Amino acid sequence: MLNYVIRRLLLFVPMLVGISIAVFLVMHAIPGDIARMAAGPDAAESDIEQIRQNHGLDKPLHQQYFLYLKRLVTEGDLGESFQTYAPVTEGIARTLPATLELATAGMLLAVIVGVPLGIVAALRPRGMLDSALTALAVVGISAPGFFLGLLLMLLFASTLGWLPPTGRGSWQQLVMPAVTLGLPYIATFSRLARSSMLDVLGEDYIRTAYAKGVAKPRVVLRHALANASIPLVTTFGTDFGRLLGGAVIVETVFAWPGMGRYMIDAIMVRDIYVVQGTILVFAALVVLINLLVDLAYGLLDPRITYA
Repeated sequence: MLNYVIRRLLLFVPMLVGISIAVFLVMHAIPGDIARMAAGPDAAESDIEQIRQNHGLDKPLHQQYFLYLKRLVTEGDLGESFQTYAPVTEGIARTLPATLELATAGMLLAVIVGVPLGIVAALRPRGMLDSALTALAVVGISAPGFFLGLLLMLLFASTLGWLPPTGRGSWQQLVMPAVTLGLPYIATFSRLARSSMLDVLGEDYIRTAYAKGVAKPRVVLRHALANASIPLVTTFGTDFGRLLGGAVIVETVFAWPGMGRYMIDAIMVRDIYVVQGTILVFAALVVLINLLVDLAYGLLDPRITYA
């Protein structure tokens, strides 16, 4: 397993380099003068030129990138924001906990609600609950995050006054963003849990367990769910990456002070070092989560080996 982890981590490096090159080229391909946008519309030409020199924007494109890469590798320096002149690492350290809090709450909501609903639907296929879950899945997957967030805000904040509409600091402020982020994945996990459980419940060892008189809750939770969990864990890994991407929109709607909102604000003013830094951190999180998911397979199924 150690060799497998080392190989995955070694592949992690060229992937991040490729992502950084792609983001760097895209940000420089957008029309407009980065230094002029950073200085502001009323800045003197001398101030604009000073910004170019300070950030190396007067050098050829390939030199700019290699200087950035050298600072990143040798010093862990992601650069400075053009707007605040604060290190990007400080901005990420300030906003990343909020994003992880929101993403974790949304994913826990999806798993805690979606998996039990899928199990119950599998025990009573083609029943009323199964039909209701199918409708929920269609609505949950189809509804855009910003639209669902605005509806929740209109109902629970504006009309009923039960929850604060924006901000972070209390559990009440977390409820609507977490529901907005997690609702589509409740539908995903419920449908996947249903189909996985239906496949497992038809196996011979399940019928044997019933024939031996094993209680139904024990059969369902200990035998069936344990063997149906690998597809759920796989989906957890892939969906967590999508959920981090969805957090960008949800943070903007609810003014949640996370890294996604930090990145969106930087994109609007072409603050390239902030954009590059946040995307690299998002990519690193997705890779590490998928590595942990792969390692979890061995715990769920001892037959799985890591070559």
